[in-house]
Amino acid sequence: MSPLNWQRLTLVGLVALVLAWLVSASLEGSGTTPPHVPWTAVAFSLIAAVCALWFGWQVRRFLAGKKPDLSALRAARTVVFAQACSYAGAVLTGAYGGYALGLLDDWSHGPRREVIISALIAAGAALLLVIAGLVSEHWCKHSDEDDDRGEASPA
Repeated sequence: MSPLNWQRLTLVGLVALVLAWLVSASLEGSGTTPPHVPWTAVAFSLIAAVCALWFGWQVRRFLAGKKPDLSALRAARTVVFAQACSYAGAVLTGAYGGYALGLLDDWSHGPRREVIISALIAAGAALLLVIAGLVSEHWCKHSDEDDDRGEASPA
């Protein structure tokens, strides 16, 4: 499994931002009232971020030798979960940011301003999900220094 890189996550987020901006701008131009971003979207992102960090911390303790009962399968699942959190967070950050960007022309209108603010709060929570996934994946990396130290290379 290849590790995450910030370039790919940025590209995914930018594609989602552009698509969400196009959709929200076209819906707003047609007179549709934009809905608020539900608070459950923020709660989901924050709960998933905490879970990713918790699972990653358990694997980090295992790699440090402080939690010997953790299975390798659980460690592998933690890496997959961390990467999924980062990708989902990148998509959601871009989507909520694009939604807010598409409505930005109506900032002076009070109800639309509330929708923009709710979208920006959700984008911030999704960005925390990206960061939590990246940190968790980093904690799951095994250092190869121990493996290389004991073996002499052939001359």
